[in-house]
Amino acid sequence: MPNTQPKSLMQEHYDRLKIAAGATPAEIKAAYHVQLKAFPAHSHPEEFKAIRTAYEALKKPPQVTDDFFTLKPVEAKLDDALLAELKVQATAAVDVTLEELIVLTF
Repeated sequence: MPNTQPKSLMQEHYDRLKIAAGATPAEIKAAYHVQLKAFPAHSHPEEFKAIRTAYEALKKPPQVTDDFFTLKPVEAKLDDALLAELKVQATAAVDVTLEELIVLTF
């Protein structure tokens, strides 16, 4: 599911970690650890929570998903030998004589 957060909120996450918006995952992780050292949980619980939230939002790249209702082409290769065997079986199953047809009907 794509990241649906407004750009301003995403920018706040980048600002919280003090990194540019195009930062790589390695840069995001490094900035996260720097901020954790600057604001430890025991002395800055609110700041720590905000840093953790920003990191969680940025560490996963936005996922691109296909539209659920978009029809996708189906590509299948049918085995010619299997089709021939099925044709023989289907023909044998419906191949009846007139007598058999009368008996089956009445």
